[in-house]
Amino acid sequence: MDVTLKLLFMKKLFIAAMVLINLSFTEAHVNRTLPSNKFSHHGHVHSMNNRQTTVYICNGPKSYAYHSSSYCSGLNNCSTQIYAISLSDALNRGRRACQKCY
Repeated sequence: MDVTLKLLFMKKLFIAAMVLINLSFTEAHVNRTLPSNKFSHHGHVHSMNNRQTTVYICNGPKSYAYHSSSYCSGLNNCSTQIYAISLSDALNRGRRACQKCY
C-alpha cells in the first residue's frame, strides 16, 4: 500500500472509532427505561405534545425538575441514573421545568 491509501484507511478507521465511542457514551449516559410509578398530576399545562416530547430526569430522592437535554448542568449532581421519559410522564411525576434549560 502506498502512503496515501494508508492515510485514507487510518482516517476512516479513526472516524469509525469516534462514532462508536460517541454512541457508547450516549447509551451509558442515558438509560431509556424507567420503572413505572404512579404519581399524581399537578395540573401543569403545556402547549407541546406531551406524549411525543422527550425530557430528561434524575431519579434521585431530591430531584424535582425535568430537563430539555441530558447534558443540562442541572443534572450534574444527579446521584442516580438519568432517564429519558415523555413530558407527560414527567408531569405525572410532579416534575417542573428546569430553570436553567427552559
